[in-house]
Amino acid sequence: MTASKAVIATSDPVPEGAGSPLEYISASRLKSFLECRFKFYLERVLGMKSPATANLHIGRAVHAGLQAYNLAVWHGEELDAEGVSAAYREAYEAGEEEDPVTYDKKDRETCLETGERVLQAYVASDASKDSRRILGVETWLRSDSSRTALPIVGVIDLVRDGGQPIAVDFKTTAATPDQRSEAWMHLLQLAAYCLLLRDATGEDPKECELVYLVKLKSPKVITQRVSIDEQAIDRFRALVDVYVDGVTREEFYPSPGMHCRWCPWHSECQAFTGTNQAQRLAA
Repeated sequence: MTASKAVIATSDPVPEGAGSPLEYISASRLKSFLECRFKFYLERVLGMKSPATANLHIGRAVHAGLQAYNLAVWHGEELDAEGVSAAYREAYEAGEEEDPVTYDKKDRETCLETGERVLQAYVASDASKDSRRILGVETWLRSDSSRTALPIVGVIDLVRDGGQPIAVDFKTTAATPDQRSEAWMHLLQLAAYCLLLRDATGEDPKECELVYLVKLKSPKVITQRVSIDEQAIDRFRALVDVYVDGVTREEFYPSPGMHCRWCPWHSECQAFTGTNQAQRLAA
């Protein structure tokens, strides 16, 4: 199947939360495990939910606005900045109902306006006017034949036809990104997307795109192409093996580091004394 004929259907979201961590692998599961196995255990095995933040709601609602815009383009319809803002605010309010946030330094309207400015910048940018055909929006894919130890599951923000299918992933960020660093940090995710698209289309995509929506007073939209070679694919497969081995052995220990600064599980982590403590949390 050629990319020009491969229209990928949108489907159900990836199931997350409590459940068997060996049912499938996703980029988010793998990155969570590699960052801190104890946090992974609390959130992905026990299903414990960390408190929501205003930035989390902004990011999710911005993605909902982008989804509404790109679905309209895909269907040959028009959605102006006002329509995108309406989709954004609806998603923001739904997120608040599900996971309430206590506002302190930032008030609610400031948070709402931050996301809206970013979306308006996107609608006015060259990225939104890309002439390449859209093949899928918020596309749920599963691959059982990518030579990985577990099936791969993922949701791709946007898939475009660039001769071969190209996964486009949107990132909201508070500062102008260091593109070299960002490409490295997101390499596992992009490698997973390439494997998913290989299985879905029969094509062999070699690159993905990151679109940064920078939440400045004057927002910026920056597009970066990232090459995905076979070394990146092999690295992803090897780290899935590490994941399967660690989960099978139940090696869910803390991994202190810089990420502890924004982790919500300080008290649980400080109380960690080994397997018995983890079993008590599960009880």
